[in-house]
Amino acid sequence: MQSPTDPDTVGWYNLGRGIGAPGNALLDGHVDLGGRLRGFGLLRQLAPGDTIQITDANGNVLNYSVSWSRMYDATTAPLDQIFEQTSDEQITLITCGGVFDQAAHMYISRWIVRATRSEPSAS
Repeated sequence: MQSPTDPDTVGWYNLGRGIGAPGNALLDGHVDLGGRLRGFGLLRQLAPGDTIQITDANGNVLNYSVSWSRMYDATTAPLDQIFEQTSDEQITLITCGGVFDQAAHMYISRWIVRATRSEPSAS
């Protein structure tokens, strides 16, 4: 799974599930680039119970409730858990985090946020 080449685009792991279908849809995006925050720049601030809204290709807004948020070393992240498929609708959001390795020009960790489909809250 590679990050999108456009720093303001969110990528979708096309070998996984799609948004709004049973299973785990994986989305990835950049945290920052060129000295400014990008699409997933504030991902690390999400906490269990927070709501994520995603608009699908048909314009439908889907709500997800954050189950957990964790940072893993990029080389030892539990890929089986991150890519795990489930019978309910879930999303996994992935971005860079932690320390930036100047020599390698990349972050050494990954922020992973898992959320489960939920109903919109009453207004």
